[in-house]
Amino acid sequence: MQRRAFMQVGGALTALAAFGVAGAAHAATKPGATDALLVIDVQNCFIPGGSLAVKEGDAIVPVINKLAKAFANVVITQDWHTADHVSFASQHQGKKPFETVKLKYGTQVLWPEHCVQGTGSVRLRRTVASLIAREQAQATPGKAGGRVASEISQQIN
Repeated sequence: MQRRAFMQVGGALTALAAFGVAGAAHAATKPGATDALLVIDVQNCFIPGGSLAVKEGDAIVPVINKLAKAFANVVITQDWHTADHVSFASQHQGKKPFETVKLKYGTQVLWPEHCVQGTGSVRLRRTVASLIAREQAQATPGKAGGRVASEISQQIN
């Protein structure tokens, strides 16, 4: 699926969430001890004002926070690229975002620079912080989970 189409679908789902459809789904959700809520790339780059923004993308954050209360396990991912990443249009002279190039592994869609390591765009959305704080409080200090939660909490904006 092309990234643009994916982002349009994501925007539509965000709109549904904003209108309470996800809230209705939450009422019927009864996750078990082994179920997990996956929170994928809720970062500054993908919300309004970001370099690869999803229209009204920040509307999903309250829904995530509401759903997360029902889950014992919440997995948060973070998109992350080096400044010279091969998928960035800026790395291919004369190419623009959303054009394609042929690489060794096949056709690559070129993206605008986004989620660049060491920049604010890579940071997780601040309102997802409560999820990380919850996981950090449950992690045992000195154990791997405690260190990971602490490192992740430094990536919040």
